[in-house]
Amino acid sequence: MKKLIALLAVLTVMSFAATAMAETNGQQAANNDIVRTASNVVATMVQSRVATIVAPKPLGLRVQNHVDAKGNFAFATDANELGISSGDAGYDFGLWAMGQYTYFSSDQSGAKYDADMYNIMAGVDYRVTPKFLVGVALGWGALDLDKENWNSGADDGDLSTDDEWTIMPYAAYNITDTLIVDGAVAYSNATYDDDDGSDTGHYDSDRYLANIGISKYFLYDAWTFSGRLGYMYVSGDLSNYSRGAANIAQDDTYLGQASLEAKAAYFINGWEPYAALKYFYDTTVSDIPAGSDYDEFEGVLGVKWYANDQWSLNLEGAASMGREDYESYRGQATIRYEF
Repeated sequence: MKKLIALLAVLTVMSFAATAMAETNGQQAANNDIVRTASNVVATMVQSRVATIVAPKPLGLRVQNHVDAKGNFAFATDANELGISSGDAGYDFGLWAMGQYTYFSSDQSGAKYDADMYNIMAGVDYRVTPKFLVGVALGWGALDLDKENWNSGADDGDLSTDDEWTIMPYAAYNITDTLIVDGAVAYSNATYDDDDGSDTGHYDSDRYLANIGISKYFLYDAWTFSGRLGYMYVSGDLSNYSRGAANIAQDDTYLGQASLEAKAAYFINGWEPYAALKYFYDTTVSDIPAGSDYDEFEGVLGVKWYANDQWSLNLEGAASMGREDYESYRGQATIRYEF
């Protein structure tokens, strides 16, 4: 009888251990996707702002914003009169705010999910010299991830954050009017709620990010063509936690990712529609991705409106493609004021 009781105890412990291992495997795959997606969201939000601030303005700009004698509004089209031409900023300070929604999902066996991510970021920057800009951004985010058949169907719960906070200093330097280097570092903190449908556990996440890139611009009439080569490194510290009877140990996450972007924009009557194609390659990862697929593309469509010499508005949408068992779509809106 004692041997039978001992055997049952061992089997019980092994069952809990297997459950924790299965949870950790699904959790690890999701954590890697969250780190990659969330980091790209934050980096893109700030990176796109820096590029817009310091990039050369379209050669198609001709006449200053004004109300003509008949009371009709004429769009700003002269960079020099606006004070926003490359290397000759009209204002030293800038304020901007951005909102972004991202949907991403995975079909990886044992780690299927659908996720919604919401981000708001605001920043202020100062042009120390005509060629050197520094700034800082603060961000808030929330995640709602619905699991599907984790732990052999025993876990169809959800993974969510109440709040995620980010601080991100950034800088850019115009080597020439059309050659720009930019960089940023960031720290993010969040508490995750992990619900398997019966029990809920909580764990903390600290994420550290560094991002650097160099961009080159080519201007031809109303067209602006540009390219950017960049690199991002992210390290995430995740705490272990308990959920019900399961003790779940989590490995820390890290990601090194190179990126290449090609973009074309056309200026017409105060509006600048644009299209871009981005390529991402994971140079170092904390866990092998689904299908050992280390790269993906992202297609981008957007439009910018130069309202006047101080206000501008930007709308953008993007979709990922080419990464096995993973897809993502995002949309964002940005407003900027210079003074």
